[in-house]
Amino acid sequence: MPSHFSTIGFPIDTEQEFLSLAEQVYEKSEILTCPGGRYHCWNRGKGEELWLQVDSTGALIGMNPHFSGKSVLRVGLQERLKRSSDSDLDGAFHGWASAKAAPYNDGACPFVFDMPDARVHDKLHLPTLVTVQVVGFAHEVNVYSSVEEYDSLSKSGEVAFASQSFIPSGLFSPDMESVPEPAAQAIITGHVIETETRHNSLTGKKFYWSLVETYGGNYDIVFDPELAAAPQQGGVISGSFWLSGRILSHPN
Repeated sequence: MPSHFSTIGFPIDTEQEFLSLAEQVYEKSEILTCPGGRYHCWNRGKGEELWLQVDSTGALIGMNPHFSGKSVLRVGLQERLKRSSDSDLDGAFHGWASAKAAPYNDGACPFVFDMPDARVHDKLHLPTLVTVQVVGFAHEVNVYSSVEEYDSLSKSGEVAFASQSFIPSGLFSPDMESVPEPAAQAIITGHVIETETRHNSLTGKKFYWSLVETYGGNYDIVFDPELAAAPQQGGVISGSFWLSGRILSHPN
């Protein structure tokens, strides 16, 4: 069963495999200190990343994957989110994609994204406008060879969304009520601008990466080959995704 880790080529099925991977990359990572501890970022420059969380006592309390891609999204950050299941070094932001003028509480659509280095930005004053690299880790995904193919399926009622659409599913329950602890999840359909078959630089495992243009901006998309066939440039990707983001620049 694909996981967020296998999505970028780290096959983890057990707690022991999780700990073994963390131990393997620990000494080869870059350290970023933050309130409450530090992050150890493993990145060989190929895109796939692992972010280890180490608390103030030196204990490993978590590890999150990320993928450093080509997306650049203008986001109006509104609030930090802390959920009951989060570790002390987890964190997320709620904001608006393609935000308009201050106070940045309007734009293409609201959404939530998790951050592998969230506590590094504890002093960021909100609301504020930032640029963010956001990647969608696929939970479910379908690929289509062309926009024309997708549009023909849309006209026949076989697909539910426009070929460029973004639904912040983590903000709402199935009956469209707001949820007390929003999730970093979205249903994304978009046009494939670029795509590549990648191989994890540590494990050699294959995964797919695409840069997708959708409503509100561009997003990186990654998925495990178990989910679908390889995307094609000029085609369409549609599915449900976990969103992980990193702030590229901010004014304060």
